[in-house]
Amino acid sequence: MKNSVVIIIAIAFLVISFFVFTGTPLFIRGYSVAKTGLGEISGPLLRVAGKPADGIRYVFQNYVNLVGTKRENADLQKKLDALLLEHQRLSDLEQENKRLKAILNLMEQRPKTMVAARVVGEDVKNWFRCLIVDKGRTSGLAPKMPVITPKGLVGQVVECDRWVTKVMVISDTNSSVDVYVEGRNSRGILEGTGQNPLKLKYIRKNDEIEVGDKLITSGMDGIYPKGLATGIVTTINRNKPGIFAEVEVIPFNNFTRLEEVLIVKK
Repeated sequence: MKNSVVIIIAIAFLVISFFVFTGTPLFIRGYSVAKTGLGEISGPLLRVAGKPADGIRYVFQNYVNLVGTKRENADLQKKLDALLLEHQRLSDLEQENKRLKAILNLMEQRPKTMVAARVVGEDVKNWFRCLIVDKGRTSGLAPKMPVITPKGLVGQVVECDRWVTKVMVISDTNSSVDVYVEGRNSRGILEGTGQNPLKLKYIRKNDEIEVGDKLITSGMDGIYPKGLATGIVTTINRNKPGIFAEVEVIPFNNFTRLEEVLIVKK
């Protein structure tokens, strides 16, 4: 029985082979139809089977692209930071150059009467609010010498060691400067408050003074020479009780950001 089945299968295989190799139209047409049908069935199945692989490939490519983009962004950020630092450095150098030129021009106006010094620290522990500068007695400095910048008055020397000097700024509560209002017949005492703004005392309510007026040292206090710019009037209150107005002043110098000063020798 088994031999009969084998013989039948062998005969069938030979017949099919004969029709294929001889190109019999009927068989070829049937074979083509079967092939097409199998293709139509297997094609979608192969596409569905290939979807996970495509998905994995897509995710992997996007991950690689994302990593590359992040690395590129990090490199660009580093370059941007470096450029910003360089720009800031150049801006600082430009500002320092302007300050030093202004100080040099001021020194040339009064040769041998001024000493340039750099601010190296601040002392707020003592009775006075002081700046510390890098010049002292060896440079001919002494207490009560005025300290200025090209913008205007800073304060006066209160302590002087061999190598460093302490400068009390005009915003200190112990500071008082005799000033007058530029272009007007008004005079008062500019007193420190420990912060901004400063107070201009002894200005009568009917005195000539307006917001925006500039204050100049009068030279009458025996410490500061006449004509140094000190500050600008910001508010005037004539409604308070008494004969004097309440006047507030902002100094021309920002004492927290000073880097160089000039000490005026007497």
